[in-house]
Amino acid sequence: MEITVAKSAGFCFGVDRAIQQVYRLLEQGKRVYTLGPIIHNPQMVEELSAKGVGIVETPEETPKNGTIVIRSHGIPEQVLEKITALGLDYADATCPFVAKIHQIVRGASEQGKFVLIAGDAAHPEVEGIVGHCRDRIWCSKTRRNVRKS
Repeated sequence: MEITVAKSAGFCFGVDRAIQQVYRLLEQGKRVYTLGPIIHNPQMVEELSAKGVGIVETPEETPKNGTIVIRSHGIPEQVLEKITALGLDYADATCPFVAKIHQIVRGASEQGKFVLIAGDAAHPEVEGIVGHCRDRIWCSKTRRNVRKS
């Protein structure tokens, strides 16, 4: 049997960018900590751990001499505010496409629009998106089949 690997196989642009950012920080001799797992790939998380990359769940857990990396999923605005208030060195590895969604929902929310998000509110990327909305937001991961009559 022959197995053909697609030319586009591998990480998406945003994930690859985040991983490369972590590697650059390690090459600079930084003590790197990611805010949650950098991506949803246990093998890559394990590889980075073997290179000394730690995982913290909150900015407060980051050692003062460490650099915290915001993962590709992005974070709510209030978490970034906490990072800066603590004076932590940080690198933002948020996928540019995710960051664009943050801008869109922030703008819509500031205009008083009701923001609907299809996704699991407990997923880090959705948490980040929700964290850029002001008020009037609804998030759901339920998908309903709608039949046309």
